[in-house]
Formats: sequence, structure tokens, C-alpha cells
Amino acid sequence: MDKQTQETFRICVESRLKENEKEIESLAAETEAIAPDVSIGRLSRLDSMQQQQMALANKRRHEEERNRLLEGLRRIDAGNFGHCLLCHQDIPRERLELQPDAVTCVPCLKKR
Repeated sequence: MDKQTQETFRICVESRLKENEKEIESLAAETEAIAPDVSIGRLSRLDSMQQQQMALANKRRHEEERNRLLEGLRRIDAGNFGHCLLCHQDIPRERLELQPDAVTCVPCLKKR
């Protein structure tokens, strides 16, 4: 993949990264600990704890995606964005448009 094409993906990666950061920020309130002195019923507390755990899992997923997107920006800077880490061939543009943090092509992904 040439440098110009990689730079066009920078916009896509940065846009996805901003969306991801907003989502992580919005989940901050939902992942706060539930104070034991808050007077709610036992079932309500269990439901709140379950909601908190689901929000934590969602936050972790977004943080992992953020890390992959940041790595994508580093690969763009290094000039090796869009190259499969396993076979060193170009990853198809369509795949990168759907998943800009992809590091392998589909055939190598299937082999794994």
C-alpha cells in the first residue's frame, strides 16, 4: 500500500478513535462502584452490579479497540499500515475500510 493511500486511512482511523474515546467517556459513570451505603433493595443492588459489570466489559472492549487503533496510527507513521503481518501482502482496502485496525488479511486470519 502506498503512502498516499495510508494517509487517507489516517482520517478514518482518527475518526474511529474519536468515536471510541467518546464511548469510553460515556461509560465512565456506568462503571463507577456502587456505594454499599446507598439504600436500594437487594434485587436492585444485584441488577445494578450486573449492569456495572456489563458496562465494564464494554469499556474494556472499547479500550482494546482504542489500543489497536493507536497501533494503526503508529503503523501509518512507520509506513507499514495495510500490510499483513503474516504474509506481508497488502490487506484489501475493503477490509481496512470496515476494520481499520486489521493487521492480517482474511486468508491469513482463516489459517490462524
